[in-house]
Amino acid sequence: MSRRPIPRIELRQLRHLVLLSLAACSLSTDPVAPEGSTKVLFIGSSLVDAHDMPVTLRQLAISGGLPECYCLSIAYQDYELDDHLANGDALRALQSEEWDFVVLQQGPSAHVESRPRLVKGVSDWTKLIAARGTQTILFMPWPALDSSFYFPAVIASYRFAADSIGAILAPAGEAWLAAWARDPTLPFYGPNGYYPSEMGSYVAALVIFQRIYGRSPVGVQSSAIVNGRVQSWPIAQVQLLQQAAADANAAEVARSGARLNTLRVPRLTIQASR
Repeated sequence: MSRRPIPRIELRQLRHLVLLSLAACSLSTDPVAPEGSTKVLFIGSSLVDAHDMPVTLRQLAISGGLPECYCLSIAYQDYELDDHLANGDALRALQSEEWDFVVLQQGPSAHVESRPRLVKGVSDWTKLIAARGTQTILFMPWPALDSSFYFPAVIASYRFAADSIGAILAPAGEAWLAAWARDPTLPFYGPNGYYPSEMGSYVAALVIFQRIYGRSPVGVQSSAIVNGRVQSWPIAQVQLLQQAAADANAAEVARSGARLNTLRVPRLTIQASR
């Protein structure tokens, strides 16, 4: 499959950094992060682009009364992390700002031959990110609907990659499973059976929100807001989604903490914004 940028220039060209920074709520020709904002760079594939997850993350921060998210995403269709290194746009974005967090994501990486590419991409990027004094968050996605039996392999690949370089893991795929355990009818997949629906993207944003802000997503919104649009989901359903995200994060903190304790190093905690 050929890899090419999504043909939506307003979302992706660095020379249009202002429009890339829509999530920062400023259309100024001088795209400077607002004072006191939490600065987050997303580097990934079109799973980040779906329903504009950075915009959803920013709204969660606003709803929670937290420092607003100055969010920028560099996300191209079918791109892996090594493709972003070769392209150069994401590296220039990394060097353009003093980011608080960089969220990395590529495809499910469930196959045996995919895991080494994921680990190498995460490792290469994390060296660059750490050199700028910034923290890496690894965004765990999900397999395609017709390959849902790969969920355990996706989880294993992303845990292995995060553990190998000490990144914070945002277990979005596990949050989907936690929510389905409560209600298996929840429509997390979009029409093509891979990209997320608004609900699937919202759950992923909830997981990342907690990993960045150190605030439980439970109760942060009574009505879900996805890509700037209020959703008509029942309050009980929104609460279920928020609890599933919180539970997935709690399980990941417990798992990674237990692992680190066996290695006699300090326990990992959910990171708060600086």
